[in-house]
Amino acid sequence: MDNRGPQVLAVNIVFWILTWLALSLRVYVRAFMRKIFGIDDWFMVGTQLFFSSYLACQLGGAIYGTGRHLSDLSIEHAEKALHFWWLCEIFYVISACLIKVSVGLFLLRITVRVIHIWILRLSMLGTIVFGMVYLFLTIFQCRPISAWWTIPKQGCYKPSVILGTMYTASTMNAVADWTFGLLPIFMVRELNMSRRTKVAALCILSFAAIGSTVTVVRIPDVATLADDTDFLWKTTNFAILSTVEVGVGIVAACVATLRPLLTAVIASTRRGSGRQEPVVHHQSSNRKHDQAHRSASQDYLRTNAEPVKMTFFIDDGDSLANLSSSGGSDVELGVTHHTVLTT
Repeated sequence: MDNRGPQVLAVNIVFWILTWLALSLRVYVRAFMRKIFGIDDWFMVGTQLFFSSYLACQLGGAIYGTGRHLSDLSIEHAEKALHFWWLCEIFYVISACLIKVSVGLFLLRITVRVIHIWILRLSMLGTIVFGMVYLFLTIFQCRPISAWWTIPKQGCYKPSVILGTMYTASTMNAVADWTFGLLPIFMVRELNMSRRTKVAALCILSFAAIGSTVTVVRIPDVATLADDTDFLWKTTNFAILSTVEVGVGIVAACVATLRPLLTAVIASTRRGSGRQEPVVHHQSSNRKHDQAHRSASQDYLRTNAEPVKMTFFIDDGDSLANLSSSGGSDVELGVTHHTVLTT
């Protein structure tokens, strides 16, 4: 007896843990460490709540029959699994829409050029509008609504309509993801940074759009949604990839905000492992000569002080304009160095 339910369940549990861990770290960094918790973070929290609802419904579907052949299930269990599958679709659409809005708002906090701002706004607007249309179609694709999970399925839109909508949704998701992933190239291209710093900036800013790869990989499995003869078995890959798509997107978008935490951990580790050099006291038989020597040394330090670099972190909410250097300051991704003289 074929049963891919354990695969669905394993992916479900993994991303339940990873997404909540990543979000918790993001909230800690943005709300407590940096104190810049913004609307993009609230949208990410909303995304996680809807994604958790999706995972809960997928868990119920795996218990009752997702990943199994219809011939191996009772009609009652199959209909319960289909009901959970229908709820998963609703929560998936909302989660996929909210995560793109969150990433778009995150990029809006750091972009400065008008053209980039409008590209992000239009991408988010398109995501919201089509997401609402897609959500409406998902909920009301059958009349009555319960016909979707009733066996045999009757009174629903033709498979061609559903497939056309799904292909369009997958394409728009991929376009939006790649827009958010490629736009940072143009955002940092003209900034006065070293090449290495620009590459680092691109990696961090584009990390949030990594889920686009999964969106493209999932497109060939869209056709399985039109198979009513063995739906729960045929759509197993689609269900797994849908979980991976949103889950990876949430983790990547949260990891992109964790640089202050990583920096603090590294600094703490270095302090904890540091060793103090032994202090050797030299006695002098001539106290006046020793005092004169110290006085001369202090005069030397005052007149020949070496510049020391003091590091200040730039909040994630600062615009990219603040990351470009002007004058004599060295600017790197997320930090700016100011040269001062100490004695």
